[in-house]
Amino acid sequence: MVDTGTLHTHDLHTRLGISPDDLVAMYKEMLLTRVLDQKIWALNRMGKAPFAISSQGHEGAQIGTAWALKAGFDTVLPYYRDLGVVLTLGMTPYEVMLGAFARADDPCSGGRQMPNHWGCSRLKIITGSSPISTHLPHAVGIAYALKHGIGDTPDRKATNAVVACYFGDGATAKGDFHEALNFAGIHQLPVVFVCENNGYAISVPTSKESAVVDIAERAHSYGMSGYIVDGNNVLDVYESMHAAVTRARQGDGPSLIEVKTYRYLAHTSDDDDRVYRSRDEVENWKRRDPLVNLKRYLIEQRLLPEAVEAAILDETQTMVDEAAARAEAMEQAPGENVTMHVWAKPVGRDAVGNSVRQGVVAETASSRQGDNAEVMGEGVESDAPRMNVIEAVRFALRDVMEADDRVMILGEDVGQKGGVFGATQGLLAEFGDVRVVDSPLAESTIVGSAIGLALHGLRPIAEIQFADFIHSAFDQIVSEAARIHYRSNGDFSVPMVIRAPWGGGVHGALYHSQAIEAFYSHIPGLKVVAPSTPYDVVGMLREAIEDPDPVLFLEHKKTYRLIKGPVPSTPYRVPIGKAEVVREGTDLTILTYGLHRHLSLEAAESLSGEANVEVVDLRTLNPLDVDAIVNSACKCGRVLVVHEDVKTMGLGAEVAALVAEEAFWDLDAPVVRLGLANIPAMPFASTSEAAVTVDVAKIVEAARRLLGI
Repeated sequence: MVDTGTLHTHDLHTRLGISPDDLVAMYKEMLLTRVLDQKIWALNRMGKAPFAISSQGHEGAQIGTAWALKAGFDTVLPYYRDLGVVLTLGMTPYEVMLGAFARADDPCSGGRQMPNHWGCSRLKIITGSSPISTHLPHAVGIAYALKHGIGDTPDRKATNAVVACYFGDGATAKGDFHEALNFAGIHQLPVVFVCENNGYAISVPTSKESAVVDIAERAHSYGMSGYIVDGNNVLDVYESMHAAVTRARQGDGPSLIEVKTYRYLAHTSDDDDRVYRSRDEVENWKRRDPLVNLKRYLIEQRLLPEAVEAAILDETQTMVDEAAARAEAMEQAPGENVTMHVWAKPVGRDAVGNSVRQGVVAETASSRQGDNAEVMGEGVESDAPRMNVIEAVRFALRDVMEADDRVMILGEDVGQKGGVFGATQGLLAEFGDVRVVDSPLAESTIVGSAIGLALHGLRPIAEIQFADFIHSAFDQIVSEAARIHYRSNGDFSVPMVIRAPWGGGVHGALYHSQAIEAFYSHIPGLKVVAPSTPYDVVGMLREAIEDPDPVLFLEHKKTYRLIKGPVPSTPYRVPIGKAEVVREGTDLTILTYGLHRHLSLEAAESLSGEANVEVVDLRTLNPLDVDAIVNSACKCGRVLVVHEDVKTMGLGAEVAALVAEEAFWDLDAPVVRLGLANIPAMPFASTSEAAVTVDVAKIVEAARRLLGI
């Protein structure tokens, strides 16, 4: 059992190498954390601060661990109760108060997030969010980069910097906890995981969260050291954290520290803790207060005379009161700012319809050449090497990795095997296993660690083996990658690419044929592209790698070996956010993407004796090229939207609504959508798959109905 008593070891600070001045400074930091927390809680009860999360009782756990870190050098990922951690690492009471009042100058989020979701790139404090444990995979991604001296590490050489990742006991029940610790153990990364176990995940006690009493017992299962420490004894906490940090700096791998602590107040200002714990329990823990324990120790060591103690308290109270008054007087976050920082690099139109296209390169239109499923970019040299789509993917990956040593690939089977489709063949041998990483079968950590790598200055490419399995990483993609730039008020960006083979027609059935684009195209902050020719694959991947926003790069599996075309040897780009008119027409426009670009072209050719059909390849699904869609709809007067996804709530619904809003008076007929029937996915049997597949014949039939011929 852990001793949760008082600081009783004689002259402990000397043995730990802590000077008397540092010990008093540690006390000041703990006192500041307590007084600031009490002030915010009081302001909430007065109706001035709309929401509060208290750290009272956690001060020993937080200051004791943070004191062992190098502020601004080590990278820290706090969680929303870590007031003492961020203060120790350099945030000011005024900055914290700006967040509590949701003021425009709040450096962590500009009033976009609830208080306590701290982040500051200058201090290497990574922006935090509300979903618990999602930041743990980010920590291992950053630690991977630190271990190998890649990313923003000076001169790309390995340093002895470490990563510290904080979380509560509730987070240890999540899959990201397991996945992150497993990855850290496999690669023996310089990361310290700090669990502040206060006994409750809101109201659920640890006994109903964990099958083991001590969470740190799990450390050995992940190949790392584990520490269980009394959170009421700040010097014991520091001793354990210092040991773990030293091990990490020396290259001896990760550690899990469980700090037994307690929160004196409710989970948040909206929680009533009286319904799940007794007042006697709370008062019993308060008798072992970490702040009181340290004060007693200082008095015993003759380091805190009464007059000095009074002066410190007065100085702290004044500092907090002045910070609160100054922050309260600042301007509220203005409403018009809500549309800022959705994208690090905006393209297309912004939220209020203004054009914000920035510096995109000129579009190169493509046209179909005969019936042999080959496509060629306009102006492409005739002797340009021809390749199919999977060859183009492989070529593009090698190209971007050779051009930029920040680019790396991680995913299942991407190394020795070269990917299940062969997309990464030869890359391991050429670029090594630091940049081509075979990961466990854990999609959340594949994406989550890539987020960490991107935050550290790399350009990771995360491969999801089949798009059908991407949903395990939904939280990482939607809650984290897509929102980090927005929630941090532009302080952080996530320049990463997620490759995912998608689509049917390959007898993949329920779990190898899904069209996933509608789920993810719905998310502001996440760019979604679906190139369908070798030319576009190479050009768009080059563009995606340099884009500061996260990009979901969808590759239709059936095009991999079916579609061939030239890829110029001269480097070129295909802009994100720009559709392509691949066949000019006047009577009807087919708006489509992916494999159905090619099927729609076939359909248009077969209708050439009856109507002049335009075909537009959307290419980028989020953000859509609104101008191209509207211009084509206005020109042709009839619109057919074709995709492989389920028709109900598919991407076609958004395109149809857009046309109805902006081109209604130019239409000669209602917009028609052609998509998959409302079934979970394509079936396995060939006859059943053919029955539901959106093929050339179905496109022709829908076009004729729309044309009235």
